[in-house]
Amino acid sequence: MSDRSFVEEFQHLPSAVLVDLPLAVPLFAVSRMTLSESYALPPVGASAFRVSTSASTDTVSLSALLVGPQRLLWKKSLELIAASGKVAGITLVSTLVTRTNMQVTELSFTAAAQRIDCIEVSITMRHVPQPGPLDALVDLGATAVLSIAEFAT
Repeated sequence: MSDRSFVEEFQHLPSAVLVDLPLAVPLFAVSRMTLSESYALPPVGASAFRVSTSASTDTVSLSALLVGPQRLLWKKSLELIAASGKVAGITLVSTLVTRTNMQVTELSFTAAAQRIDCIEVSITMRHVPQPGPLDALVDLGATAVLSIAEFAT
């Protein structure tokens, strides 16, 4: 029996994917994902237009394992996405949330002797939406597709 850690990547869908074209990093072993939404309420008596606009800040934190022989390539890809995503925005697709225009605010890697062939990654991202309803429509569409896929299986 081998003590090596592994995940059969191509037999299961990843729990999350980070995309900043042309790079995409699948995260198969996500152990924790947290979505925090904070809202800035307008002052009482504010105009109707100001009340109807979104004034929220979304933060996503996740912990995952990069496993197998591709782990160092995925680590380098995550570093490149974190550095370049500030320009175009990163797309996060997961079972919890789908967001475009994300920015990595924190990225850390941990290697331990107890986990052979694994790198633990912790990522914190902030949603920085562009003006307009596109982000909300993308999130709604992705939620519908994931819900249909989940109930169809």
